Amino acid sequence: MINKIETIIIIDYGSQYTQLIARRIRELEVFCLVYPFNKITSKLLDNIKPSAFILSGGPKSVLNNNSPRLNQSILKMKKPILAICYGMQLITKNLKGKIKSSTHREYGHTFVNIKKKSQIFSGINKNKFKVWMSHGDNIYQVPKFFSITSFSDNKIISSIENIKSKIYCLQFHPEVYHTDFGSKIIYNFIYNI
Repeated sequence: MINKIETIIIIDYGSQYTQLIARRIRELEVFCLVYPFNKITSKLLDNIKPSAFILSGGPKSVLNNNSPRLNQSILKMKKPILAICYGMQLITKNLKGKIKSSTHREYGHTFVNIKKKSQIFSGINKNKFKVWMSHGDNIYQVPKFFSITSFSDNKIISSIENIKSKIYCLQFHPEVYHTDFGSKIIYNFIYNI
């Protein structure tokens, strides 16, 4: 039987880095399971009773009608969520924020500038640090009750949060070595949030 206290479900939306997310979590000695987005069912969630969710990135655009969707049971469970890249856009869309297709795709190294203190950035002693981006869509209006915690050097929203709901969203990839403090960010989500 799965340990119901410390099980994090990683929902795979097709990111090339999904297994790397799992590796980072396991390095922190926390049990996690990876499931494709289309295998998430209410029955599965009832059986596992996860303590948190991580939504991976992915190559699709949430603006397309046939793009991978978010199972609404995830939001109804009111468990902490870390949403990465595509996952951030999916949360934004599902909670009535606004997304647009970008004329300037961010891919590769860029810098983010922290604009608001956040638990997800706890222990990071810099207001500006290097991250790995890979996205073509941008958020231009955050959902209700969310606040912006950082912008990229290109003035693109790079992280948002809803503290009360424990939903933390990152436009960049903390799981890759190219992102400074990525392991710390994942640690903060797992142990502090």
